[in-house]
Amino acid sequence: MGSRLGAVSIIDWSVMMYTIRQYESKDRKRVEAICLSPDTNGENTKNNILSKALLTVFCRYYIEREPQNCFVAVDEQDEVIGYILCAENFQSWEESFTRLYLNKTINPIAKAMGKGTIDGMRPFSAEYPAHLHIDLSKKCQRQGIGTKLMDTLLEHLQKQGIPGVMLAVASDNEKGLNFYRKYGFQELERKKREILMGKKWTTD
Repeated sequence: MGSRLGAVSIIDWSVMMYTIRQYESKDRKRVEAICLSPDTNGENTKNNILSKALLTVFCRYYIEREPQNCFVAVDEQDEVIGYILCAENFQSWEESFTRLYLNKTINPIAKAMGKGTIDGMRPFSAEYPAHLHIDLSKKCQRQGIGTKLMDTLLEHLQKQGIPGVMLAVASDNEKGLNFYRKYGFQELERKKREILMGKKWTTD
C-alpha cells in the first residue's frame, strides 16, 4: 500500500470550509450512501438488488483494496460530501475485482455491470491504466469541489508515474460531460448509454 497522506487541500468559501483528504475507513458509510444516491444519501435504493450491485461494482473494491488511491471531500464536521475512487492498474484491478467480488456474488446485476465495465475499458487500458469514479452530494455541487478532487487524484497518480486515467459517464449527463471535457478528458468510445473518456499526461 502507498504512503498515507494528510489533508492535502482546503477550500474556503464565505459560509463553509471543505477539506480534501485521503479516504479513511470511518468514511465508508457516507461514501456508500453517496454512491447509491448523491441527492438522497442512499435512501431511495437502500437494501435492494440494484443498490448492492452498485456498491459491488462502483465502490467497495476501491475503498477496500486501494484506499490509498481514494480521496474524499469533507465539511467542517468531517462528514463526507464527495469522493473520488481509483484503481491505478487495470490488469491488477481486473484480476482482483473478478476473483474477490464478481466470482463471489450471486447478484446477476452486479455480474453484468462488472463484466460490462471490464470489457468496456480493456481495449484502452494500455494507454490509460488507471480508472476512476467520482460523486458529489447535492449540497456541494457546482462549488469547485469536483475539480479539487480531480486535481488531488491526478497529482497523486502522476507522482506514481501512471500515464493516464479513464472514466465512464452516462451519455445523457451533459453536466458531467462538460465538466470532464473542460478538465481535458477526451472521448475514447461512445455507446448508446455511456461514453468512455480518458486523459493522459507526460511522465518522467
